[in-house]
Amino acid sequence: MDNRYDIIVIGAGAGGLVVAIGAAATKKKVLLIEKGLFGGDCTNFGCIPSKSLIAAAHHAHSLNIAKEYGIETSPFSFDGKGALQRVRKITQEIRSHEDPAALKKLGVETLEGTASFKDPYTLIVNEKELQGKQIVIATGSYPIIPPIEGLEEAPFLNNETVFDLDHIPKRMIFVGGGPISSELSQAFSRLGSAVTVIESRPTLLEREEPEAQKVILETFQKEGISLLLGCRTERVSYDKSFSVAVRGKSMQTIEGDALFIGVGRRPHLKELQLENGKIIFTKDGIPTNQYGQTNQKHIWAIGDAAGPPFFTHYAENQGRAVLTNLLLPFQLKKSAQPIPRCTYTDPEVASIGLKEEDCNPKKIAVYTVPFSEVDRSITTGRTEGFVKIVTKKWSSKILGATVVGPRAGEMLMEISTAMFAKLPLRKLSRLMHPYPIENLAIRKAADKWLKETIFGVFKQK
Repeated sequence: MDNRYDIIVIGAGAGGLVVAIGAAATKKKVLLIEKGLFGGDCTNFGCIPSKSLIAAAHHAHSLNIAKEYGIETSPFSFDGKGALQRVRKITQEIRSHEDPAALKKLGVETLEGTASFKDPYTLIVNEKELQGKQIVIATGSYPIIPPIEGLEEAPFLNNETVFDLDHIPKRMIFVGGGPISSELSQAFSRLGSAVTVIESRPTLLEREEPEAQKVILETFQKEGISLLLGCRTERVSYDKSFSVAVRGKSMQTIEGDALFIGVGRRPHLKELQLENGKIIFTKDGIPTNQYGQTNQKHIWAIGDAAGPPFFTHYAENQGRAVLTNLLLPFQLKKSAQPIPRCTYTDPEVASIGLKEEDCNPKKIAVYTVPFSEVDRSITTGRTEGFVKIVTKKWSSKILGATVVGPRAGEMLMEISTAMFAKLPLRKLSRLMHPYPIENLAIRKAADKWLKETIFGVFKQK
């Protein structure tokens, strides 16, 4: 194997695949290095398996709440272990489009092994030296193991191992109240587990608007999920089952058959020996400039390796920008658009841009429409959520938004598109929406600019 390449990409996740496949399509000599499973975290341990499990949980939940829709059911029970088998089948199918055999057909040479820098232009993989004119670091991130007494001796689960379960545990304990833990705790609860969530903060999804947190808390409580908020996990012991000591206002012990740890992620950097490549980095990621370059201009970092936020779509977007800069004779800046995010609980929580608390209250107008005022939501019985849009007061320039409801991620894209195109909210009041859809909540919010902000001034006079 010739050891010289136009482009070497380290990491075959969302960002790395974009760069490698795109560069190979232009006949560049490309090498893609991956130490684990091709497809990265999203395909193997994150987006694909979790959303497959959530889909199964949704159908299980629909059976349990059929009475609320006027449907009488006979007594029944179900076993959710087939859902886990389905998860693995779907994951394997999607991975097959991203594995070495599939990539070879696209002109991408692959190598399995752990890469480390020998010098700024040379990598060592499986004791072989490889040289790249351009090198892209896209190594992703890994789940943090918190310093809880007894945890490392116990067979706990995280997002990289939970989908290997061959059954739905009777009792599950989740440590952490962020997006991953919230999604999976609800899914396993709906599939039959008795679930307890332990979170050191006073609420779940602490990065979201307080109103969104409230809806999710109330939903979880209604569905029978036990929440220990503002509580610290002190100690873990295991003897065929888990005992978790939790400190809140007092000490208590929670028993479970499975323990999931989801308290955050950190970039995969240690094995790279970045110091040999003379690359500046911290434990939180590799700093890059507005084009995606590290301090070594021929070395680029994208996705989780470059630091938070850790989103697949953000990594892919960065990969597209860096690919463009690798192929064109001039450089383009990375996108500065606000980053949308979605937590796939039910209801979903989708948000973008600034929260209300981030803004000067004298300079903004906030428009909130509950789904209890939207006909489609009333017909589907899903009125627990809302649309909240934060704007500049007079211009109605959109600064941020939160949507809580079924398909909130899809709904958010109307707002995200408006922000990207620099359309103020008031212009969406003239956009024709099919009737009835949930997105009419966005038009109703746009109508409020005229009713509340403009007409409101005259009413005050």
